[in-house]
Amino acid sequence: MGLNPGATSDDIHAAFRKLARELHPDVTGQKSNFRFQQVTGAYTLLKSLPPEELEALTQNLPEHERIKAERAEQRRKAEEEREQLTAKIDGILSQYESAFSEYATNRKTGDDSDMNALILRLGSNRPRVINAALKRSAPFANRAAFRKALTGILTRPEIDEGTADIISALPFDGTTRKLIALDTANNAWNFPAGLIISLIGDNSDAMESMLLHAAPENIAVILRRWPTGKAMNAGVLRTLLASDDARILVPLLGTIRENFPGSARQHRKRLMELEGHSSAAVRAWARKLL
Repeated sequence: MGLNPGATSDDIHAAFRKLARELHPDVTGQKSNFRFQQVTGAYTLLKSLPPEELEALTQNLPEHERIKAERAEQRRKAEEEREQLTAKIDGILSQYESAFSEYATNRKTGDDSDMNALILRLGSNRPRVINAALKRSAPFANRAAFRKALTGILTRPEIDEGTADIISALPFDGTTRKLIALDTANNAWNFPAGLIISLIGDNSDAMESMLLHAAPENIAVILRRWPTGKAMNAGVLRTLLASDDARILVPLLGTIRENFPGSARQHRKRLMELEGHSSAAVRAWARKLL
């Protein structure tokens, strides 16, 4: 049971309750059934002993058992400390978020002090803090300071899904949307499709920037929104055509055929190469353009 030398009846009871919660078949199924029976048997024996026998038994543990018991107690205390620290941190965050919500409710919308508090929270490394701030950020969505803070979030190595969803719903105007897209395009590989759609809007410049860095599965998502009749930047088109990934080539060749078929003449050599592509869809689209 992991008891220390000199364990009291209260210690025994506490140890049993902790182990019972961890080992009970209702929690672990049958894989810990034997261990649960061992613990239950040990507890039944120990609680039936008179105080003097219990003291004699716990004071005279073999050395290896004593060391094992001490280590178990150290682990238990360390786990309790971790749980207490986690609870303390969660409590502080909850209080802070509650206080901020109350503060934001009582302040005039768009107040500069609100903006400063928001920017400070957006610099956090904790998604919970960032998301709580983003949910209050709609009045500031098109301010330069907010855009700068948001760019810092969107250029991090990983983008939290919850964070991306909240950002996607913010009321950006066309200019702000385009600037954010251009500023963060280098990290588009990490963006979920919904965030990309939100940032590109109907702006071809934003689309071209994202096309150069988005994951292959999101290339089609962008190209489906390509403006009708709008030609693509020659450098961007050349870069995309150089890919051998059918997830990129199929939607790209379809977009060329639909919106700017005249550019096919400039890339005839590459299209002829694509007639030998391993994907039947790529071969078919290349032949149509030729």
